Amino acid sequence: MRRVITVKGVKQVAPFQHKFKNLYLFGAFSAIGGSSFLLEMPKCNGDTFQEFLNQFSKEKPEEFKILILDNGAFHKAKALIIPDNIYLLFLPSYCPSSIQQKICGNISKA
Repeated sequence: MRRVITVKGVKQVAPFQHKFKNLYLFGAFSAIGGSSFLLEMPKCNGDTFQEFLNQFSKEKPEEFKILILDNGAFHKAKALIIPDNIYLLFLPSYCPSSIQQKICGNISKA
């Protein structure tokens, strides 16, 4: 409810709906070279993540890319087609003491 001025004794009623324009930013950043790839999308779902993967694979297609991801549902959508030059590496469940060891170990095996 929003505050409004009314005559004394009259109940204040003023429905108000905030409207926002949403934007989702998909990105990948290189810890080695400092380069980045960003893509603005209107939604955050499996289809938009697929589009991000497709566009990202075309950026320097000769490079093999490793994406470190959380376990978001859209990251693991069954309909995803992972391009040949991209590998998805998922973070383990919360375990702060061993996260870096697991990530480094998985990257060296990839």
